Amino acid sequence: MGRDTSIYMFDKEKATANLYEHLQHKTYHTRTFKDYIKNKQEEINSSYNISIDKILETVRNDINMITPDELFEIILFFYEDVSPQFYNVPWKEREQYIERLYNRLGITLLYEIPSSTICYSYMFQYANYTHYFPLDEIKSEDGGTNILSEDFLRFNDYVILVMQRILERKLDGYNYELAEEEEKIIEGIKTENQNNSLLFEIIEDELNFLIELSATDNNGPYSETIYRAYDFLIRSIEMKSRIDVQKNPRIVIIDSY
Repeated sequence: MGRDTSIYMFDKEKATANLYEHLQHKTYHTRTFKDYIKNKQEEINSSYNISIDKILETVRNDINMITPDELFEIILFFYEDVSPQFYNVPWKEREQYIERLYNRLGITLLYEIPSSTICYSYMFQYANYTHYFPLDEIKSEDGGTNILSEDFLRFNDYVILVMQRILERKLDGYNYELAEEEEKIIEGIKTENQNNSLLFEIIEDELNFLIELSATDNNGPYSETIYRAYDFLIRSIEMKSRIDVQKNPRIVIIDSY
């Protein structure tokens, strides 16, 4: 099994009104969410510590406080019980349906990282950033974290600056032209952090580290960080524009192995 990493934000009011009811009562395909959790408990026995009552209470009160493990079970349930309805339907149509469903239920998928190696690349950057700038996290036993949106956005700014330096140095051999608005966002981050000398030292150290390691890391996570720098940059800028810290106070990163 590879590594899967995805990033979510929430709409508390929609989750309280809609997701709570769906998880309590609605049958998808052949079972309810309660049936799904019961099946998992019977399958895994004592090592399975997910509580349906705790999930429902959290969703009803404030989904922003959900743990990555709990959110993972909700997402996996929808994947297993919605996808069978779309066996003969184009993939894009299925994805659009799930996106609309999540929107009604108060769940927003910000970024689903596309492969195991690229997940390692992205989460290595998270580990590097949090090593120097520790965050107050609600961590999961099986991987992932729940953090304040402000903290995630600071990490996200770090990712933007690292990837911008990779592109600036043309480490993958390509010359990328960013849109004017993207350039403004990057310059705004630099201005906002102009007195944070440690941040820029870490970024330069990371750049040199990636250059050194990628030389012997063909198709590994360090090389993929360079090859995927443009995608990481664009997706991080997109997330920065979508997250409203007032409406979306917390971010959950599911990171499963």
